[in-house]
Amino acid sequence: MLKLKIWNMKNLIVIITTLVLVFSANLNSQTKYSVSFYGGYTLPVADLKGDFPDTLGTSLLNFNKASTLLTSSGFNIGAIGKYCVDTLGKAKLTAGLNYGSFSGSKDYQRPGGVLTYKNKVNIFTISLGAEYNLLPKKKVNPFIGLELAANFYSGKIEASGDTVKTYNRKSESRFGVIANGGAELKLSKSVSAIFGVKYALTNLFGKKTEATTTSTSNLTDADEEGGTSSLNEIPLNDADYNNNKAKSLNYVQFYAGITFHFGDLIK
Repeated sequence: MLKLKIWNMKNLIVIITTLVLVFSANLNSQTKYSVSFYGGYTLPVADLKGDFPDTLGTSLLNFNKASTLLTSSGFNIGAIGKYCVDTLGKAKLTAGLNYGSFSGSKDYQRPGGVLTYKNKVNIFTISLGAEYNLLPKKKVNPFIGLELAANFYSGKIEASGDTVKTYNRKSESRFGVIANGGAELKLSKSVSAIFGVKYALTNLFGKKTEATTTSTSNLTDADEEGGTSSLNEIPLNDADYNNNKAKSLNYVQFYAGITFHFGDLIK
């Protein structure tokens, strides 16, 4: 009976050891392809961030001449695909899609009531880049990356008081770079959690300012007497031109998500 118990114990130890080794091998194995889906908080910086003036005074806001895009917070969602190009699992090519939305608002007390501005700036980004993984065979794998990005701007500003006025932001494109850093936590052979931060320079290239002789994007008392309407589009005006100073439209993005691994194993 004692020999049988010893034999069973030995077999149990062998089985457990084998399972641990198999699980560890699968957990630390690397595949050639992965796709990550993520979301998080985005902080506008430089001239993407800005505060509305404390008071309106006698003249109301002219968004064509604003020195910033007047946003204070934002969120992001996106996806990125990665392809490993070496045998160690360290060097990867990346391609990504990202949507960021930034907002800001301000209430002004006026003799006729409260005038509220609600501002939204949207950036849709397509990026291509490269990534370096520091510990691809470990359970926690830090990484750094750099991406070239095409950024497509849109958005609107809504002024509401007695009536509602909508200022549409002009659809424009700019080009820049994104620095990316984070870590991947392996949960299984095919699934990981991902955490990271990006710093984006969205308008390094393609800046432009449009010269205007009149501005219908300046709300007046006469405008408020009418009904709801849509005024002309407001351009980014981010290039240095005459009295207009150049803008740097940057943001810091914090994100978390999940990664799916597939394809052939890297030997």
